[in-house]
Amino acid sequence: MFEFLRDESSSASGSSSAGTHTGTHTGTMSFGDHLQELRGRVFKALIVPVPLAIVLFFYAPIIREILIAPLFSALRANGQVMQIQALSPAETISTDMKLAFITAISLAAPWVLFQLWKFIEPGLYRHERRYVYFLVPLSAVLTACGIALFYWILLPFTLMFLVNFGASQPRKVPLTDPTVATAVDPNVVPTVAVIPNFPILDEDPLAPKPGDAWISSTDQVLRVAVPMKRIAANAVVELSTQISESITGPAEDPAHPTISILEIPLTVLGGISQIYRLSEYISFTLMLLLGSVIAFQMPVVILLLGWVGFISPKFLREKRRWALLIMAIIAALVTPPDVTSMLLLLGPLMFLYEFGILLLVLVPAHKVAQGRVFSVGPAPAEAAQAAQTNRWGWGSSESNTPDLPSRRSIDDDEHTGSGSS
Repeated sequence: MFEFLRDESSSASGSSSAGTHTGTHTGTMSFGDHLQELRGRVFKALIVPVPLAIVLFFYAPIIREILIAPLFSALRANGQVMQIQALSPAETISTDMKLAFITAISLAAPWVLFQLWKFIEPGLYRHERRYVYFLVPLSAVLTACGIALFYWILLPFTLMFLVNFGASQPRKVPLTDPTVATAVDPNVVPTVAVIPNFPILDEDPLAPKPGDAWISSTDQVLRVAVPMKRIAANAVVELSTQISESITGPAEDPAHPTISILEIPLTVLGGISQIYRLSEYISFTLMLLLGSVIAFQMPVVILLLGWVGFISPKFLREKRRWALLIMAIIAALVTPPDVTSMLLLLGPLMFLYEFGILLLVLVPAHKVAQGRVFSVGPAPAEAAQAAQTNRWGWGSSESNTPDLPSRRSIDDDEHTGSGSS
């Protein structure tokens, strides 16, 4: 059967003149060729994020401090101790590795998407490529907006509510009048040790001396200045310290020893000590960040569904109440279990829903396919005469916008002028 088809096609091609033949042989790739191309793109996609993750590991403490800063602000505002704890020896380094990897993937996402685009680009027509040129920048802008909303609005307000909800009210004691003196019998030896009075300072002293102690009213801790002593854990540490001092000199001047500041957290009497675990807090922030970024891709999803004919602006307006219910459920699942966080995410979701409807009206599929998204000139005559059809038969057509060019017409137009058989 295949031989017959081949002979028939060869005889048909032979009847046409060789000088007027316009068929272009594009070639078909086998499964092995596709697999080899995919392996090459995957290798190129990993060239950037893997070395970048190794470099960012040394800057992971800075990234960690940026993420912890909103938590410390919420703790300070509620009179809690600004501390976070690690409950295992490897918890800090494992958290830094996670932060370095996620940050590297986020920064290298454009390069990874570019390699994915280069893999699928040969199989797309010209009008299909224009869709990607419009959606990728839109998705990047929405991702940046989602990150900004997360760090400056959603995360601070969420932490403020959660920390305030778990904070205990301090016990109020009337202040004793310092002018009233108490009579003390010098012959009676007190049976209770005298507790020294620590000064309460808003800021730490500039040059504390060994033995100085004070209470920081800002951080709610008791700080004590002690001289730092050299401690050698084992022979290896001692040897490395000696080698380092022989190269760079002694770490400190014996005449002026280094002062170390130790602190003791002060909590409300009978209250709840809110000291969070490092790994759990980082996982909490990353999950909230991921939910914000995904939620901000709603206009992209609306555009895709509208372009393929699944939905229309009229359909989205009619189903606005159901969409509000679904968005409320999504906001409740993504955010922590409190009403404040859900409302902070639900408001932007409603705005993004309306923004997606506006984009679907202003940027229909035929304008993107014809490259007229940002142009104000009249549409071509053949496009203006065509009627918009629903490819899948779903939803309702609200406007008489022209349909997308078909694959065959696009392909024929590209090869027009090269002759015909």
